This record gives sequence, structure tokens and C-alpha cells, in this order.
Amino acid sequence: MKRTIPFLVIILLSFQSFSQTYSRKDLDDQTADYPFIWGAQYYRAPTPAKENWDSDMKHFSELGFTDIKFWLQWRWAQPASDEYYFEDLDELIDIAAKYKLRVTINAVFDVAPVWLYNKYPDAKQIMNNGDTIQPYAESFRQIGGFPGPCYNNPGALKERKAFFAKAINHLKKHENLAFWDVWNEPELSFPQRDGQLEKLACYCDYCKAAFLKWLQNKYKDLDTLNQVWGRNYKSWNQVELPKSTSTIKDFVDWREFQGYTMIKEAKWRLAMTKELDPSRISYLHVVPNTTQPFNAVTTCMDDFEVSKYCDVFAATMNNGPYFTPQVVSAAQGKICYNVESHINGGSITMHQAVIGQNDLLNDFLPQLAMGIKGFMFWQYRPEIIGKEAPAWGVVNVDGSDRKVTKAAVSFGLTIKPHINALMKSFPKQAEVAIWKSQTNEIFNYCEYGNFNSLAASVNAFSDFLYKHSYAFNYVNSAMLNDLSQYKVLIMPSPYYLTQQEKDAVDAFVNNGGVLLSEAHLGAYNDNTGRHNYNMPGFGLDKKWGIKEIETSTTYRLKMPEKEEVNLQVVSDVQKFLKDFGTTGGKYVPIAMNDGSVIWGALRFAKIQADDATALGYFTKDYPTIITKNIGKGKVYYCGTNIGEGSLKDESGFNKFLNSILSESGVKTELDANKKDVWVKALYENEKLNFIVIRNMDKEASSVDLKFKGKAKGLFSGIEIKSGENISLPKGFCDLFVVE
Repeated sequence: MKRTIPFLVIILLSFQSFSQTYSRKDLDDQTADYPFIWGAQYYRAPTPAKENWDSDMKHFSELGFTDIKFWLQWRWAQPASDEYYFEDLDELIDIAAKYKLRVTINAVFDVAPVWLYNKYPDAKQIMNNGDTIQPYAESFRQIGGFPGPCYNNPGALKERKAFFAKAINHLKKHENLAFWDVWNEPELSFPQRDGQLEKLACYCDYCKAAFLKWLQNKYKDLDTLNQVWGRNYKSWNQVELPKSTSTIKDFVDWREFQGYTMIKEAKWRLAMTKELDPSRISYLHVVPNTTQPFNAVTTCMDDFEVSKYCDVFAATMNNGPYFTPQVVSAAQGKICYNVESHINGGSITMHQAVIGQNDLLNDFLPQLAMGIKGFMFWQYRPEIIGKEAPAWGVVNVDGSDRKVTKAAVSFGLTIKPHINALMKSFPKQAEVAIWKSQTNEIFNYCEYGNFNSLAASVNAFSDFLYKHSYAFNYVNSAMLNDLSQYKVLIMPSPYYLTQQEKDAVDAFVNNGGVLLSEAHLGAYNDNTGRHNYNMPGFGLDKKWGIKEIETSTTYRLKMPEKEEVNLQVVSDVQKFLKDFGTTGGKYVPIAMNDGSVIWGALRFAKIQADDATALGYFTKDYPTIITKNIGKGKVYYCGTNIGEGSLKDESGFNKFLNSILSESGVKTELDANKKDVWVKALYENEKLNFIVIRNMDKEASSVDLKFKGKAKGLFSGIEIKSGENISLPKGFCDLFVVE
């Protein structure tokens, strides 16, 4: 095969020597020069073919890659209960060592061996409808055994632990082994990614026993459970597994328990690598929970919680306003990697796109700017088995270079001299937070059977902040207890709250924070399992002097607009709508005092509040959007969902948010002054080291920035100075080094 890259590039591009040990202690002390990872996934047995291994990894290294990933698949590596097969991985790791490559071993357990189910026939997962999930092969699990056994089955758990211990003890002898990735995209099981209630898992007897134990630990006594769930059980054995979403609280508990199951599984995997191979870095990588498709109901993995047990945090992702902010926020200060870039995605129906350098820049550079410290492509050679063929490759199917191959080489060569500085540089702390709650997410699923409405609201706020260059984080329920770094807290569709969340939000506002809340704040009480009498709930209506009245849905409002009602509603409401009709639609216009119009969606309430400033009306008698000073802070309260409403028209929404952030003292990155020109800065302590500028506009644009000194684009060569108008062609993205 013709090689277009000279072997000397290995030396030029070696970011760190593979033999350097990156220990867990170094990470904890935060003193090590951690590796910038640059590479690709290579081996998912049975491909690539053995005859390609040496030549592939030689070229892999010549291209400048330093990190390679191999899959350790349970079914492949333990074909019989007393038989292990690690020879392929031994050979692959040795070849990687020959070419100075760091190795990541990705443990994959959701391909259970055939013998497991013969030995433990009750280990298969059971769906809500009672069907047993029979092991099968998938396009991304070609060897079968998917989706694996129930995580609460004790026999299957014992076998997983025994296999993993055997694998760790065998493979840890290799000096170039650097990372243990203990779980590839954790999810409860594949069949319910689409959120179909009848396919949710797992409802086996072992899950029931574990759920009862979890409930007893949470509620302590049966009387308390009966009170919260509204039941009259006489013994714990009478407790039924929740199969319907209509009573809400029991179903919320059920999915929270399955989340606990997933965290428990992650903890033992991570703990085992730390015990048996303490000199290597261990982590798992998630698909970030943006609710679509991974979420708190089907996937049941809490990114914020699981990151606590990882040495570093990682994900499958591409650039954008949802995935990367979710990963970096959930990591809570830990080093973050993109270990599965899907920029080369495709299938046998839709072969992958032709990716050039500008595509890589627009995807990778914004991730770098948000704190990601390295990338691994999925994958080096295109897949050749099943529907994922012939796509995903950094090279062609025959191993020859593609356009993206050359782009990757250029990218690596260009950033190589700046790796050390990039590893030490981080974004400044954000001043805006968007609340994301696992239980509110489950509640929204109970409402609609999907996450479309909640995702629309969260995504709208994220889009606005991203496109206008405001730094932001997501915060979970626990993080509400310390919001001291934030000036503004946004709560999209905050219907379901706990008492602890309410107390934290109230304290944030009274201590000087600014809250922007959509409709029905805390209307459903997690602690009591009951809908509150008034909205906002938990007594905030009296404490804040803000009360929703005449709450309804936008579909019932008298407007000329008419839309089909597509809500998942109870049969009585469906009958009413059929008999009497509806004059409203999904969206409602709110006339603002400044002459703009904000569109709300789905929910509607008039707001009654003393000593408040009315900002927007649907009808003249009461406002729909108000603001009021509370303690040292301020509340902006909306009687509708303006995030989802912005999908109809975002102009009024954008103007409203800009005014809130400006009045709250929140600034854009380096005072960037143009929507759709994305700007992010990286600092080493207080020293500005890098700026990433990306033009997302549909045409050429420009931006003015305020910073000390001057900077030069690594890829464009453009030089910029503070206060100058920077002209940007369409599709521009570059990493500027500040002098």
C-alpha cells in the first residue's frame, strides 16, 4: 500500500511518549501533565482482519495519531465459561507498542456469551409488557448477545466480575496500556431508546427484589410509602412494580431506582480497575443525556452522578450547544475527552460524507474551547459487517487515505506545538446556569410519553446562549445547593420539584440571584407525591407573592390560530376535545411592553403578583410574564413555556433574554457583539491563551472583541487585535493563539 506520510512524522507528532505513566494519584493531585489524546477506535472483533493490523497501525502512527482503542468484548473473549481468549488483544497491544501508541481498552459487557443464558436462564431482561428480551445481534453488536443480562441478576453479575478481573489481570502487563474505558455508552437496554412504555426494562423478579430494598431504604417504613404513593399495602411484598405513568410518583421512583442500578454497575467496574490496575486511568464514556435519545427513563444513566467515580470523564459526541456543555458540566471540573467522534457517521444506505479540514475545525475547535482535551474518531477503518458498513472510517475500506485522513494529519500537526498550553487552559467559570433534573425529566415522560416538549425548552435556552457567546453550564438538582458562581438561573418547564430544590432556588434568589422560570414552577411535589394546591408550589406563591391563576393550556385559548391537538391526554379529555373542539393551538402570543412579541407554548397562566412589574400580556386583565424583586434578587416568572414557544418565532425571545442577562451583569465572551458568531476564550489562571472564533451565520459576517494584545489564527493565519472589526467568511472557524 502506498504511504503518503513519511515515517518521521511519528517523531514530529508524538504528543507524549506512550511509556509515560498517567497515574490516578497524579490526577487527584492535579499536578500531572495529562495526555492530550489523538486517535481512533480500531478493533471491534472480528474486524479489522488480522492481516491488516501491522500495516494499519504503522500508518496510524505515521498519520500522527497517538492513541488507539481496542474493544474487550465479553462474548468474544470468553466463549465458554472456562475458556478465555485474549490472544488477539495481546497481539494488537504489542503491535501498538511497536509504533509507540497508547492503548485504551474499552470493556463491552452488553454482548453476553451464549453459555451465560444456559447457566442462568433467568438472567434475561423482562420488558414492561412481560416479554423476555432474547439476545440478538445488532449492527453495532455484530457478534450477538445484545443487550446483555439484567444488571440485578446475581449470577450474571458474578460472571461479569470474574471475567473482568481475569481480563484486567491478564492485560495490565502491557506497558503501553494507558486507559480503561469500563463502559461503552451506558444504557439500561437498547429496545427502549425510543421511549415506548411497553418496552421499558427490566421487570424481572431480581429487579423487583432490589426495588423493594431500595424503597425500604428510601422510605424507611411502609406507612410512609403508602402516604406518598397513595396506596394501602399491608406488607412490602405487596408492592407492585410500576407499569403505568399515570400515577407519576411510583413511576418516578421506579426509574430513579433503575438509575441507581446503573450507577451501582458503573461503580464496581471502575473500582475493580482501580484495585487491580491502579497505575492506569479509568473512566467510562456516555452518550450525553440530552433526552434525545439518551435520557433518564430509557438509558437511566445520570451523567452528573457517574462522573464522580471516574478519574476523567468522556463521551461520544460532536460539537454543538447540547452535547459538549452537558459533558463538561457533568464532569464538574474533571478532565474531559471526546473518545468517540461521530463526524464520519454513515451506513450502508448513506455512505459517510466527504470530510475536509474545515469540517474538522468546525467540529473539534469549539469542543476544545469548551474544555475537551482530546479526540478519538469512531473509527479508523470503515465498518464492513452489517448496516454500519462501509462508513465511519478515517481511511477508506481498503486502508488508503481519504480527504479526512489528510485533514486529520493537518489538524494534528498544527495544534501539536500548543498541546501543553491547551492542556493547562480552561474556559472561565460561567455565570449562567440551566437547571436539568432527572426527576423532572421522568415526570415529563409521565406527562407526554416522550421528551419533546422538555427538550424543546432546554434546547431553546441553550441555543440562545451558545449562538450569542454567553458562557453557560447545566446544573443538576444537587448542584442547586451551591450556585454562588452564577448570576442567572434558568429553569425550563420546572413542573416537578423536591423540597430541597425549592429551598435551594429560594435561597439563590434571596441571596441576590436572578431566576428565569417557565410556567408551573414546582407545581408537583416529589416529597409528597401530590400536586400542590397553588402555583408556584411549595408555598412560593405566598412567600414570593406570585400566583398563577386561571391556568390552562394554549390549546384551549380563544385564538384564530387552529392546530391539531397532539397531546397524550387521558381519555376523558380526548372526549371533551372531540365533542367541543378547541380554538387555540400549540403557541400563544404574548405582547410585551417594549413592543415585541414572545411566543409561549403548551402551558398558559395569568400571573397575579403585588409589587411586580408586568412585562407581557395575552389578555388585558392579568399579565402572563412579570418580574419582581425577591430579597436581594429578582424573579422573572412566565406563565407559559417561552423556550418551546421560540420555535415559532425567536426574535422576541432573544430580545427578552438579552435584556435579562444585560441587567444581571452577564457579558458575552470577550464582549462578542454578533449573534451566530461564536466566541470562546481559554485561560491559564487569569492569562488569556486562546480564542476560538466560529462563524455560524449563513453568510460572511464580522465581530469585534475586547482583549489585551493580539492573536493569530493557527489555521487561517489571520491576525487580530482588540477592538478591530474581524471579517469572517462563511463557515470560518479557527483557533487563535494570543500573544
